[in-house]
Amino acid sequence: MKSRLIRVLQHLIQEAHGHVSQPPSCHSCSHHLNSDYVSQMETWSQLETMRRLLCQRSAIPELPTEILDDIDAVITHRNNKAMLTSSISIAPSVVFKPSTHMATDKSNSKATNISLWKGDITSLTGVTAIVNAANSQLLGCFRPDHRCIDNIIHSAAGPRLRDACNVLMLKQGHPEPVGSAKATPGFNLPAQWVLHTVGPQVNSRKSPGTLQQEQLASCYRSCLTAAESLPALPDGRKVVVFCCISTGLFAFPQNMAAKIALETVVQWCLDHPATSVTDIIFDTFLERDYELYQSNLSELETSLVSPGTQVSFQLSPPSQPKPLVTPTISKARSWLQEADHLIISAGAGLSAAIGLDYTSSSLFQKNFPGFLHLGLGRLYDVFGFNEWDSPNQKWGYYFLHLNMVRTWPASKLYKTLRNLATRFNDRYFVRTTNADGLFIANGFPAEKVSTPQGQYQFLQCFAKCRPDAVFPSDPFVDAALPFIDPKTQVLTDETKIPSCQYCGGQLTLCVRGGDYFNSTPFRVQERKWKEYMNDATSNLADRRTVILELGVGLNTPAVLRWANEELVEHLSNSSLRLIRAGIGASGCAPWDLEERDLATGIEGDLNLVLEALAG
Repeated sequence: MKSRLIRVLQHLIQEAHGHVSQPPSCHSCSHHLNSDYVSQMETWSQLETMRRLLCQRSAIPELPTEILDDIDAVITHRNNKAMLTSSISIAPSVVFKPSTHMATDKSNSKATNISLWKGDITSLTGVTAIVNAANSQLLGCFRPDHRCIDNIIHSAAGPRLRDACNVLMLKQGHPEPVGSAKATPGFNLPAQWVLHTVGPQVNSRKSPGTLQQEQLASCYRSCLTAAESLPALPDGRKVVVFCCISTGLFAFPQNMAAKIALETVVQWCLDHPATSVTDIIFDTFLERDYELYQSNLSELETSLVSPGTQVSFQLSPPSQPKPLVTPTISKARSWLQEADHLIISAGAGLSAAIGLDYTSSSLFQKNFPGFLHLGLGRLYDVFGFNEWDSPNQKWGYYFLHLNMVRTWPASKLYKTLRNLATRFNDRYFVRTTNADGLFIANGFPAEKVSTPQGQYQFLQCFAKCRPDAVFPSDPFVDAALPFIDPKTQVLTDETKIPSCQYCGGQLTLCVRGGDYFNSTPFRVQERKWKEYMNDATSNLADRRTVILELGVGLNTPAVLRWANEELVEHLSNSSLRLIRAGIGASGCAPWDLEERDLATGIEGDLNLVLEALAG
């Protein structure tokens, strides 16, 4: 598979050199690449380069058949690494059951279920059609940095989807009208079909008018009407999955969009008691959208009147659907079950999976609104930030951040991971680049955890005046919190700004960020880590060791990611295996190691991954 991926990249690069001009902002532009360089890139970078080149590529000229076949094989292989959820496992929130006399054909008098689900629409199986919020050209998004649903669906489906859309548009001869829908095959998607609909685009400074509200409603009606002509699944169901149409770049207000979507679909179900559509799922990728849909469903329950149709609401919080056990999950499970030692490597993706996401703008806005005017919008933005208005402002932020992390609630994910680790008795160890201390806070013994990048648990002398100039952070936080202004979030008492008790100099977080970092508090655990590794990787002919790498991306790959790969490569004839899991790069293992059965990648939410691995 690795050779097919390289062959695709070589073709796309050569084609782009001759025919496609690339925007200068594209950091994976073809004019920076050559065949030798591409073959040396890690698998994730190769996949991302292929995605970006295909995203920018026109449907004309057509790709050669053999290249299309290679692309299909590569995308299918990549998609097979994803965590999948069956539509059958999603509990309905509303059930419509037409009365017998209302159905013109008793064979079509099945119930219609409406459900809510939060996840990646391209990872849902047992689906007739997923809805794509398209633009009027219907050819997908040509900007690879856009994380719009159009890009996500086209990326997972492959270039045949753009080709099919292009055929439709050439035949039609004009842009797709707002509010209508077109069906194409799903190609490499789990869904058999894609329903493309163009939602209304709204001026973000104005409320949508009557016409735009009707156009959005028309999108939902048109998709359901188009679904009527699609074949049912082998089990007789017909399942349509909606994304949140127009609420992204098209700026339709989320709450109004959710209300229109639900009211329109409910009314359509009441108007079509003999519909062949058995299941309608609203996929709300964002937590905010999920909450809005739940709230609007509750309002519908009290206002809905449906003569001739039995309607039941099941609005209790639905249980999380169990992920499917794919061949990739089965392999990883067997490696864990057969292993004698377990190495847990954890990066920022693990914390993000329980909500402590350093890339989240909503998390920052909720906890640190007093700092938005500085241009800060994510926790990551504070790293290296030096434009504070005053030391009081800086320490107001630091103390609030430290308090947020130390009071973060216990997590089911960490409990599942701890239960998995305890299967190995004392034969496991954790090494993490996370400074949040959540392993220990969630019950892992401190002596089994190494944090080479530091911990928020400590403040250190910035000048590193002496090795022991490191101090517990909790007393400083406790003393300062009563003096932080609740509105501005600025520390009002400058005497609470911490200083080194030895030299009187400034303190900073004891986290690796430059030469100032004092690693003294972490050396004991690093020695224990090395002792454990010597034991776990010796005599591997007689024992088996698994590295379970969770949420380790490309921010600091040299600390864990590359070290794990090198270890597996170096001991390639032994019983050492790498399971790499997470979102994006964090879930992509080197395909050359996978082909030698030394590694496997699992792409998906770590909550689902660990639940599946734990069995």
